[in-house]
Amino acid sequence: MSRQYMEAMVKEFLKNVKKKLPEWLKEKKKEVKDILAELEEHIWEKAEELSGMAQPTEDSVRLAIAHMGTPESIAKEYKRRGTPKYYITEELWPIYTKVLTIIFLVIIAIGIFSTVFNIITGDLAEALNFFSFFTGFFSAFTIVTIIFVVLSMEGYFPEDFKSERELKKEARRLEIAQEKGLPISSRTGKPLKPFIHPIGEIIGGIVVIIIGVFLITFPIPGLVNSMNPGFLLILGVFGVLIIIEGGLDTTRGVIGNYKVKTHQIIHIITIGVKLASIPLVVILWSRPDVIPFLIWDNSTNTLVNIGVTPEFYDLCRNIMAVIILITIITPIEDIYKIIKLEKYKVKN
Repeated sequence: MSRQYMEAMVKEFLKNVKKKLPEWLKEKKKEVKDILAELEEHIWEKAEELSGMAQPTEDSVRLAIAHMGTPESIAKEYKRRGTPKYYITEELWPIYTKVLTIIFLVIIAIGIFSTVFNIITGDLAEALNFFSFFTGFFSAFTIVTIIFVVLSMEGYFPEDFKSERELKKEARRLEIAQEKGLPISSRTGKPLKPFIHPIGEIIGGIVVIIIGVFLITFPIPGLVNSMNPGFLLILGVFGVLIIIEGGLDTTRGVIGNYKVKTHQIIHIITIGVKLASIPLVVILWSRPDVIPFLIWDNSTNTLVNIGVTPEFYDLCRNIMAVIILITIITPIEDIYKIIKLEKYKVKN
């Protein structure tokens, strides 16, 4: 009778522990079973030790259970699973930011639609009422943050939201990536997505090269004869720069998703090539008279360059100014890619 009572005490304690375990762990029945079996083994071993005899006693079992701690304290150990980061674990942080971004974009889209609709309907007061937008942002931020703080406190990981089938697929993808020597994220331990599409880079690079060759050769005699030699020279230099940039893109495509450092060097060179075109645009900005202004001459059935008349000078300069601004901004994409490629340097 005493043995049955002791077993009942242990089972009741294990039952309470199971109730307090986090939900993500309860879904993994085999793990829960192993945890409870190991805990039960520790209780009986401790009970025998405390009894001072070969067999445990009711008092020693009771003391052994107390020695294990409360069910809440045991369950709490399994909730301390993630790496702390602003009350939300690092493991959940990427999902948290992604969810916030999606929700904010939806709110912005709804806000823009609402504003445009109110302007069309003539309700300007409501169109300029941004209080509801801020309220929406704040409410969404608060609700999402609370949810992810709770999930972090419970010890959830991103994989806990995936089915066993999805986890098996991910494990297989990891094996394939390791076999092929593809980059593995040092943070998540998962294969990184390809950072380029080789075929697209090669095709795009070839197209750019063809455009560059066209600007250098300019195989249209009728147009060449009507253009200022200085403008043709600038086009030729543009063509050379474009060919170089196309060649760099093609090279990246040929290399593929390997040799990360080489890709970064190519991006740095690409930035230099892009910025090298700025002096050419500045020349056109300062000398708009060299830019051809072609009209069709019915008498000769050809295009004739009448030159840039004074009224077009300001227009040409404005266009060149916009091109300069765009040229200065475009390297930002390459800088972003250089930074992004850093995480592809780590391999398992």
